[in-house]
Amino acid sequence: MPSVTSGTVLVTGASGYIGTWIVKYLVEHGFSVVVAVRNDQQGEFLETRFPEFKGKVTHVNITDISKEGAYDEAVKGVDAIIHSASPVVFSWEDPSEVVGPAVAGATGILKSAHEFGTKVKRVVLTSSAVAIHNCDYDGEQKEERSWDETEWNDTGLNAPLTKTSSPWLVYNAAKVRAEKASWDFVKEAKPAFDLVTILPSFNYGPYIHNVGKSLGSTPGMFLSTLPVGETSGKLIGDWVDVRDSATLHVLALESETIGGERLLSTNGLFAWQDLYDVLNASGYDVAGKDTKGAGLKKQNTIMSNAKTFKYFPTFKYRTLEESVGDMAAEMKKSGFLA
Repeated sequence: MPSVTSGTVLVTGASGYIGTWIVKYLVEHGFSVVVAVRNDQQGEFLETRFPEFKGKVTHVNITDISKEGAYDEAVKGVDAIIHSASPVVFSWEDPSEVVGPAVAGATGILKSAHEFGTKVKRVVLTSSAVAIHNCDYDGEQKEERSWDETEWNDTGLNAPLTKTSSPWLVYNAAKVRAEKASWDFVKEAKPAFDLVTILPSFNYGPYIHNVGKSLGSTPGMFLSTLPVGETSGKLIGDWVDVRDSATLHVLALESETIGGERLLSTNGLFAWQDLYDVLNASGYDVAGKDTKGAGLKKQNTIMSNAKTFKYFPTFKYRTLEESVGDMAAEMKKSGFLA
């Protein structure tokens, strides 16, 4: 199968938490990058985010990823695509406002690449661990169970969605239906390029995107718990460092053997208390001091990362201490954490 080790990569969602790290690592690996963003302001920020980006990063504006033919021009002349753009929305009038753009964006860029991306050899699509399992542990560790890339979140795929559906179910549905539709497109259209999907768990770690006044994403979710705490040791789900997720996207481009595969990006389970313990031990005054050590005692229900080491034997996931510590340091630097 083809690998892509040089040339130009189109990156969607490049202004996001994972996307900006993907751009940084692509440049460090010698690629030129075209970032698909909503406006010139986002594009100009990315073009100048780091000194090494100068002359290596350019941008195109895609205001509506679900529009027919949105990527037709953007895919021309690029050697590969990393599609990490997808709506992360938990408030809507109708679920179709979330699921529709997610599916249309994923299949739309594949269709554009098939019809107009004559140089494209590989597309790497950012899915989510929720495309395998809904990650709703109800705060408890269940029977021993290991989930892997052979499985699909059937609830997210098939459950009827209504205006009263839970935001979490709609998020699950958007992720799993977009990925499934992408694989179906490749199977039916048989394009010249191959597809790889990366399925990250909750992403933690430092951020380098333009956060403005609100962190958003999982760092924002975590920050919102600090004043009040969730100190019962309640299980939240699986986690991974954002830098590791981004690195796996780039490695997936460069691998000769990974084409046609799904790849989980995950490094174990966590409870809020585990994160509080890391920060309190590092000198931050956050929630959870009175319940130190009340986090996870065992890890029964997990997402398997065995496939990572099958394809990338020397890869090392960052520890929770490193990931949360670096995230907190960035929060302090940005004024979000005292």
